[in-house]
Amino acid sequence: MQIGATRRPTEVRDISKQHLRRHQTFRPIMRRTDGESQTQRRFAGMTAHVVYFALALGLLLNSAAPMVAVGQTAPAQRSTRVVRNISDAQGGGRYVLSDISALKVSSSSELFILDRSEAHVIVLDTLGRYKRTIGRRGSGPGELSGQALAMQLQDSLLLISDLSARRLVVFGLDGRHVRTVSAMQASNTGSSSGPVTALPMRGGQIEVTTPGSVNFQADLFSRVLFRQAGRSDTIAVIPAGLFTFTVQQRNSSHPSFAATGFGDGGAWAVRSDTLLAHADGFSGRVRWITLSENGPRVAQTAMLPGPAAPLPRADFDSVRVRLEASYKKRDPSTRLVLTDAPTQRSLATHALFDAAGNLWIGGAPAGRTVRWTVFSPRAQLLYTVSLPASFRLNDVRNGRLYGKTVDEDGVPVIRILELIGP
Repeated sequence: MQIGATRRPTEVRDISKQHLRRHQTFRPIMRRTDGESQTQRRFAGMTAHVVYFALALGLLLNSAAPMVAVGQTAPAQRSTRVVRNISDAQGGGRYVLSDISALKVSSSSELFILDRSEAHVIVLDTLGRYKRTIGRRGSGPGELSGQALAMQLQDSLLLISDLSARRLVVFGLDGRHVRTVSAMQASNTGSSSGPVTALPMRGGQIEVTTPGSVNFQADLFSRVLFRQAGRSDTIAVIPAGLFTFTVQQRNSSHPSFAATGFGDGGAWAVRSDTLLAHADGFSGRVRWITLSENGPRVAQTAMLPGPAAPLPRADFDSVRVRLEASYKKRDPSTRLVLTDAPTQRSLATHALFDAAGNLWIGGAPAGRTVRWTVFSPRAQLLYTVSLPASFRLNDVRNGRLYGKTVDEDGVPVIRILELIGP
């Protein structure tokens, strides 16, 4: 199926064995449903407290060593060293790194840097020397808006998902514009906002939606779909890392939500046009899914070292207090009442395939570091790497890690790290 097709799917399937439900990953806080008795509510409340206590006790008893699944050996741990920082200074005035939203590295070691605020892609070598600029701001062919957020290298093509224009802009790696196509409109996804990312794959396309803004109480999830002519398969339903709460003020009240800072409840990544991986941040289950004209198929699975650590109530209470303080600046009568909140610290908030086909999965920050777990193409657990939480890993090639961070003055930089250790 060609990207841009608008045929409405007649079949919707969910290939996940354990389809996500809100109560599996979020803590309900005094929410009443129709037909629910007082006894049922009390029993549910007691059950939630028992489960939470058991998780906390398990974490306490096992906190002295890394936790792994039964029958799984502790993975080797590798470290990194800084090779180079690339900032505006290396550009000699030819480029400015102001708002880096994506970074990819080609097989010829060229860095493709998507700058959202400038609405273009800067191409550099690994020393930070300027090579060329791809795209420009606008709404015509080969042009990008200020909401171009996602970028993929696929064979010899550069694919950019333009959020506000809801289209996919395709360039050659040399900068020539290949085509611009409209992203397929979402349907049967539960989201009012349509796809944010649409990537052509073998036999169809991957579409990703983010939480909508109309009925957010029922739509606090990202959905990863594989859409083909006549059907749509749900690959993953990923809970957003959000608190939901009611804003109570003197003369009104309304629902709202805010980011927790603990990360989404899962992550996904694609390799070439035939493979997608999904990691569940709460169960720790990782799936490699092949895509073809016959639809998606789970090829292999693995488990992340875990389990996911429970979130102490104090962690999200502190977020609520900060949010409430910001509301009180506008209306001192404001009070926030939490309705839903994550119960666990996600094991998987980011994922990517490196150039060798290894799958990298990063979890929610724990203090000042993020643990990345690396699996081989055969789903074997290879090693873990702890990276600074301020470093956003974007790509890995030939033992080098490429990502974005800020220097001591708060200036955006591209940082290149090198893997060391066994």
